[in-house]
Amino acid sequence: DRVKLYVRRVFITDEFDDMLPKYLGFIRGVVDSDDLPLNVSRETLQQHKLLRVIKKKIVRKALEMIKKLDDESFKKFWKEFGTSIKLGLIEDFQNKSRLAKLVRFHSSHEDGELTSLDDYVARMKKNQEHIFFVAGSSMEEVKASPFVERLLKRGYEVLYLTEPIDEY
Repeated sequence: DRVKLYVRRVFITDEFDDMLPKYLGFIRGVVDSDDLPLNVSRETLQQHKLLRVIKKKIVRKALEMIKKLDDESFKKFWKEFGTSIKLGLIEDFQNKSRLAKLVRFHSSHEDGELTSLDDYVARMKKNQEHIFFVAGSSMEEVKASPFVERLLKRGYEVLYLTEPIDEY
């Protein structure tokens, strides 16, 4: 019962399993539309063209709201739901660029701090063409990688991917 649908302030349903993608499963909300018909079955309503538009707008609005969080709120959000956003990168091709702006990784730049891909790219060396990253099961493992050691000696920043979903 994540999203409740109302038409002209009349409750219609909260049984829309696909109203939001799985990766936004933590979102709760209410949609009230004046444009949907009141006297239609739930099955017909689920096929309604306007409902598809509403679904798209809900996803975009949710991602916009997440993006607008202040730094402290975003850190809390990321700690709780970061894996879900990474899952969205894999599942939601339409919103890939929006999701990519939200993703954070640990890096060699600031120990213990998370960085965005945009910030990483902004710090890249002048002729650097690639994003350097190493995946492993823990921070200790990735930091001890000989690959990381060589890159750090050359002055490159390395992203540390330590969650299983990061490898996708």
